[in-house]
Amino acid sequence: MCRSADIGELPGQEKAAALVGVPQLVIFDCDGVLVDSEEITLSVLIAMLNALAQRDTVLDVTRFIEHFRGRKIADCLREAEQILTISLEAEFEQRFRQQALEALTLNMKATEGIVEVLEELDVAYCVASSAPRNKIEHCLRIAGLLSYFEGRIFSCYEVGRWKPDPLVFLTACDTYGVDVSDALVVEDSVTGIQAAVAAHIRVLGFGPTERHSQLAAAGALPIADMRELLTLFN
Repeated sequence: MCRSADIGELPGQEKAAALVGVPQLVIFDCDGVLVDSEEITLSVLIAMLNALAQRDTVLDVTRFIEHFRGRKIADCLREAEQILTISLEAEFEQRFRQQALEALTLNMKATEGIVEVLEELDVAYCVASSAPRNKIEHCLRIAGLLSYFEGRIFSCYEVGRWKPDPLVFLTACDTYGVDVSDALVVEDSVTGIQAAVAAHIRVLGFGPTERHSQLAAAGALPIADMRELLTLFN
């Protein structure tokens, strides 16, 4: 993979091409990569937590969307309890997931350019997410992407380890019979990038340009447009 110092020097459409070798397997994260769901669900979560907090200890929405991005929700809740000095009831996570699904149903869309990418990819691809399978399928269904990923879904809940642990990515590679050196991960979170790096898999960091320095520092090659991925296959 290119060193982070090299990444920032490359113009937009040349970035993805800087990764050496055409991948045989592309592993997409779901939230924030295939669908624009991360900000929606985490905004719901932070609003619910702040409703239980003292006014002088509320979570800053922008900061904690980034801080919680890509992480296991149970870990986020434990950390929030410590920061806000609150004790969450056992049903809190279930209530959050229900409210988040309702918000996603109303507001979520497929990432711009992703359908074009999926239509043009001529190598194997799949999704590997920290979310439960039912949430992954729900998001993909709403966004009109489920047909592309049926039989291609890997959930951290099913392998029993969560990013930044690399197991979900390694499981995908093993399933497809592809060596990690021939795979490529597309992630939007530092946690997910760390998982790819731990698996020794090349990784693109997808996000707006203001997040690129953070994605690069974690070990990814940043892109702002999903269609930049296709330059790897030209």
